[in-house]
Amino acid sequence: MKKNLFNKFITKVIPSLAEKSAKLSKEEQEEQEKFKPDPNDPSDVTFAKVFTSNGGNFFYCENVENFYDHLKKLVQENEWKSTYCSNDNLKELLKPTKLSFETDHKIADSSLNTCEFLIAFNGSVMVSGEQTKNLKIEHLPEAMIIVAYTSQIVKNISEGLRGIQNKYGKSRPSLVTTIRTKESITTMSDSDRAKDLYIFLIEDFKEHR
Repeated sequence: MKKNLFNKFITKVIPSLAEKSAKLSKEEQEEQEKFKPDPNDPSDVTFAKVFTSNGGNFFYCENVENFYDHLKKLVQENEWKSTYCSNDNLKELLKPTKLSFETDHKIADSSLNTCEFLIAFNGSVMVSGEQTKNLKIEHLPEAMIIVAYTSQIVKNISEGLRGIQNKYGKSRPSLVTTIRTKESITTMSDSDRAKDLYIFLIEDFKEHR
């Protein structure tokens, strides 16, 4: 990862998006123009740019401890009372946070899970039945928190599908799909896969470009 470029993007673009100002000044618009996707950007930078420009909530974490801090703050700020999580490994990882999780997705106001890949070119999240426990996306809470590592970012959907084939072989999981932010949806046919997305990207120092 080109950390200087990525950190520059994180420190300058993400805070400005979080402010949720109704209108941007000319200077602010010009500043954001600088951070539109560039063909020469590495995949992690491209993903962050596209995802946030589509209304996604992005948190870059240099380590797991950084992730803990961001997650606890997010849950508190949104006043989420119950977060659905069916991933035992993720629950184990989050034990130090002392957060409690709901086992019934029907009564939770948010969900927390991992993913297969993050798709750089359109800022979407590729998941399968392995993460959703074969639940359809539309049956999960509107607020969806995704925990991913930098090595899970791929350039496009085709690369993600190849990654799933290599990972699972003949045991390929069902319900492979992509989730997108609500602001990025342009057709009704895609609306059942749109969520209020919160992505925590944890640095794992693996090259996967």
